[in-house]
Amino acid sequence: MFTFTKRAVVLATVILMASCVLPLAEYQYESLRHKGMGFGIKPVVIISDFENRASFSGQWNLGSGMADMLVTEMMKTGEVVVLDRRHLGDILQELSRQRRADSREEGRARSGRLRNAQFLVRGTVTDFTVSGDVSGWFAVPEARGRFGGSTARVEVHLSISDVETGEIVGSVKGVGRASKGFLGAAVDYPKIAFGGQAFLKTPLGVATREAIVRAMEQVLGAIPVERWEARVAEVEGRMVVVNGGANVGLQVGREFIIRQKGRDVTDPTTGDIIDRIPGPVTGRLKVYEVKDSASYAHMLEGGAARGDYLEPVPAGGDINGAPETP
Repeated sequence: MFTFTKRAVVLATVILMASCVLPLAEYQYESLRHKGMGFGIKPVVIISDFENRASFSGQWNLGSGMADMLVTEMMKTGEVVVLDRRHLGDILQELSRQRRADSREEGRARSGRLRNAQFLVRGTVTDFTVSGDVSGWFAVPEARGRFGGSTARVEVHLSISDVETGEIVGSVKGVGRASKGFLGAAVDYPKIAFGGQAFLKTPLGVATREAIVRAMEQVLGAIPVERWEARVAEVEGRMVVVNGGANVGLQVGREFIIRQKGRDVTDPTTGDIIDRIPGPVTGRLKVYEVKDSASYAHMLEGGAARGDYLEPVPAGGDINGAPETP
């Protein structure tokens, strides 16, 4: 028989679950860049402040706060290189200070080393609301009250632009939702700092992070994957340094054909690159030592120069079997 005690236990369990905010599980992005056709190079991106098009107008700066959260989540994936352009003025000021005569030369940052971005990510906040809020920040038509519970909804839109061409290569949307049950304590949002640990435990914090993570997943999928190309990084006598090592799966004993730079073929109407004519073969080398991001090889025949392209030699292949430029 279903006794009163059992009913009470079940009811208490339901109430406890309803009053909790369940955070998004710790994000683990499944990398697609090292699967299939060779190894991918991490794209270099910059993230601009978000545009706030939501009705929210509290004391939080959603533009910079959302951008900071997106930077944090993107850095966790290890899939991209994120440049700090929003604080570039501070960086340039420090570089300028280091070049002054009263600054020591030891440890001085070299000029001309700022990296160039390939993609710009822009964000827009279109929804940032909490129903059942008691703080007065969110003008939502639903009734407010400590015992009525609260539901947060956040929606963001991200666009990805190719810096070189200005072309938008992707536009995505992320939506996050979270609720706090009717016995949960009311959240006094004006006293909480945006993006902090206390904020991330609220319905609004959970919804915000979920929206950003959902959108970010799609951004990483929309950014074109640039495949790693084996190139000659340095030549010293018969020793050649290759621009990749364990990071791209190179192994001792791997042989490569050496080619000079080829020529790009462009469409005469659009100017788009449609093909590449390979350069002439100049030699062959064999890897004898592999480091983290570089490998060392012996020249087996021919010669090489910095920037030359390397093509893997198939089993039993030789330099004479490689196709030459017509």
